[in-house]
Amino acid sequence: MLLSGAVLCLAGLGFVPLLPVSLKLKALLATVWLGLSGYEWSALWRGYAQSGGLRIAAGGHVERQCSDGSWQPARLGTGSVVLRRHAWLRIEPRGMRPYAELVRGDCRESEEWRRLQVIWRHIGAV
Repeated sequence: MLLSGAVLCLAGLGFVPLLPVSLKLKALLATVWLGLSGYEWSALWRGYAQSGGLRIAAGGHVERQCSDGSWQPARLGTGSVVLRRHAWLRIEPRGMRPYAELVRGDCRESEEWRRLQVIWRHIGAV
């Protein structure tokens, strides 16, 4: 995910010279783009670096494992998607910026993945 974020940042930056605006405005737009992309990328990096695992309970309660092994409460944010083999989970930990996790599984091979799909059907729309 971090690599794709960096690649997409550079791809977006590649479109700035194509804009029909002045050179000064292009420089400003490129700077803003790099700043916002870097801010988002750093939030993802911190989220990955400080997390080790996720627990999702039937009631929608989420805990994330910190790098020291302790578990802290978090929340599944809006915009999370659980599909048959992949899930894009927006995690909102307390005291940190939200970040996203791309996870995959197979409901035919994993009872836990099937349970996640069922839980998400109930809490996903809330």
